[in-house]
Amino acid sequence: MIPSLDLSRPVDELGPELDAALRDVGFVTARNHGVPDDVRDRYFDAIRSFFDLPLADKEAIAIGNSPCHRGYVGIGTESLDGALGNADDAIGTAAAGDLKETLDTGFDHGPDHPEVVAGTPLHGPNQWPDLPGFRDAVEAYRAAVVAVSERMHQVMAVGLGLDADYFDALPGEPMYHLRLIHYPPQSRATPAPGQWGCGAHTDYGTLTVLADDGVGGLQVQMRSGDWVDVTVPPGELVVNIGDLMAIWTNDRWVSNPHRVVNPPGVDRYSSPLFVEPAFHLRVETLPTCLDADGTSRHAPVVTGPYLLSRFDGTHAYRNPLLTE
Repeated sequence: MIPSLDLSRPVDELGPELDAALRDVGFVTARNHGVPDDVRDRYFDAIRSFFDLPLADKEAIAIGNSPCHRGYVGIGTESLDGALGNADDAIGTAAAGDLKETLDTGFDHGPDHPEVVAGTPLHGPNQWPDLPGFRDAVEAYRAAVVAVSERMHQVMAVGLGLDADYFDALPGEPMYHLRLIHYPPQSRATPAPGQWGCGAHTDYGTLTVLADDGVGGLQVQMRSGDWVDVTVPPGELVVNIGDLMAIWTNDRWVSNPHRVVNPPGVDRYSSPLFVEPAFHLRVETLPTCLDADGTSRHAPVVTGPYLLSRFDGTHAYRNPLLTE
């Protein structure tokens, strides 16, 4: 059972509740989160309109054309199966590509943005399709769900015995990567042996906030090792942590493997917001999460190079070994 969190309650009440849920399950759903229904509905209409485009139109904004990892990812060109926490182990060993197509976006950074001027990876412009109203719908939803992630980070900080604004006050600009996903039905895309709509993986960053269309398909591996189907109540969001938060919390909160099974007769649409700290931030165990002897189980990592190594292990455009 995935716990449900009422985000309208005070953070000092929600913090201990979230801490218990993430220690035990690793996933929660969130209600009363503040994303307006009409904003979400327009966004999912936009998602469907994009993936209904001819393949040539989608490939015109392929992620391989982008200097900052933004754009269309075709079916079978990303393989998350095997990408479970260790990027080095995943490179060249991933299974058949996932049966999904995506559009990866982030905040639009203009040429005068300091990180663009500095040539920092993962900063730059999005690639947008030529669809009326599409960009407005995406940006309105992104703004709303980023606000949810900021609220969640306050709750997480309190749950870890920190000031509510701890994560907000960290130096640098956090990265918010919003991904639009389409899983075609198995009647149109038959999986090869061992192939999934989205292979078993853990998320890379600190926090993921996911919306889906309610048709099912998401499965989470519980602490027992059993895989369970996640049923998302109408209007709620799914929230889970990523590997950087597991480093920050010294495995107090461990990121759960999860996967997606394509429904047999319907298209599935979903959209995760992946939240990562600033590119140059050093992530190391929080003072409230050190072992009793003051040590950590994890070596510190720097966000940007860590994320790039994970992308190298899963994206064919970054790693030709994945297409062999």
